[in-house]
Parts: sequence; structure tokens; C-alpha cells
Amino acid sequence: MLISFKYILLFTLLFSFNSNAETTCGGELWTLKISITSVDSYRVLITKHACTKGGEYINGEFYEDGELSTPQLSDEGYSYRGQIIDSNDNIAEDFVGGGDELSIVDTPDGFPYLVLLSSFYGGSNITHFYHLYSTGDPFQKIAEIRQPLNKYQVTNRKGSEHIVDGFYKDSDGNFLIDRLTTEGTELGRCNACQEWKLETLKLVEGGIVSLGTREFDIRTYKKIE
Repeated sequence: MLISFKYILLFTLLFSFNSNAETTCGGELWTLKISITSVDSYRVLITKHACTKGGEYINGEFYEDGELSTPQLSDEGYSYRGQIIDSNDNIAEDFVGGGDELSIVDTPDGFPYLVLLSSFYGGSNITHFYHLYSTGDPFQKIAEIRQPLNKYQVTNRKGSEHIVDGFYKDSDGNFLIDRLTTEGTELGRCNACQEWKLETLKLVEGGIVSLGTREFDIRTYKKIE
């Protein structure tokens, strides 16, 4: 796909280095890859960054001290940043993600919103976020859902913690998602000793509502039918 000079200039303006991420990196963030996906009348731009302690790009290749080199990973791995641009090249959403992964979610048939998934990996703690957007007129952020259940949690430890289980439908055709929450629990001294409850969220017109919380047992978990 050919990219016009206008879009190259747009990318240069939009994807300025994030100061917080650079501080974590200890150097500078270098753009490795930009992916562009059209969704209705919008474009979703996802940029993949790596960390470098110095050097420069020459003719598309990275050099340090005059020798061909490779940008380094930060301690957390690659850093991802997403933006959503409208058909007039205006920024509808300036920043999505900033974590170790960022992707557009393949939602079930009939799901009305654009969904992006950002993930953060740290030791034994993996945190996922769903970002829901309406791509109609006007553009609107619908919700941000923290800690949707992952495959490890819904398969009694047989699946991957890196894969989110996702939205599903009940017998009435409602879109639901189950997530973990600490609401109504005492704050634990560590992630492993923190008490979590299971909350089911229901997609309604214009937003998300809670159907309440219940105890979560990884051995007996079942979706609402």
C-alpha cells in the first residue's frame, strides 16, 4: 500500500515520543512499525516502539557508533501506542494503550462498537483493558473495561493468561463480558493475596451496565446463559 506524503507528515506529527515511556525506557523510543486499519470512516493507527540508548536511523536502518545495530527492548518489551483518526485527518482519540501489546479485537457478529485491547505484563501480574468506541457521528468513547477474564481463568488454568476470553451472548441475545474487580473487597498486600470478585457487564444502548458481582472460583466458573 502506498502512503502519501500527507500521511507521512501526519504520522510524524501524531507519533511524537511519549516522555513517560522514554523515562521507563532509559533512552528514546524508536518507531519500528505503523499499522493502519480502516473502521467505518475512521483509521486506527497502531505504532510499535522499541527502546534505544542512542544512535540514529540512516536510510531506514538503525546505527549505533557508526555500526549497523538493533534497537533494544525496554525491560517490559515493546511499547505500543494507538490513535484514531477521522476522515478529515483530525485526531478523534489521541492515545490508546502504552503497554506491551495493543490490538483491534475481533468482536462477535452484531457487536456495535470498535474495541481495542491493551495489555500490560509485569512479573506474575498480567493486566488487560478493553477500550470501546462508537465510530458513528459523533465519535464517542463508550467504556474502558479493566481485567476482563482471560482463557486461563475460564478454563480452570488450561488456557493462556495472555488471551482475553471476550464478549459473549446470553440466551436473550445480550452482549455480556465477565471481569474481575476488587470493588467491595479489602485491599490485599500483594496481587497474589488480593481478593477478587466476578462482575458481569451488559452492553446497552450507549454504554455498559453492571449486572452485579459474585464470588469467583476458577474451578467452577460458568458464563451466564
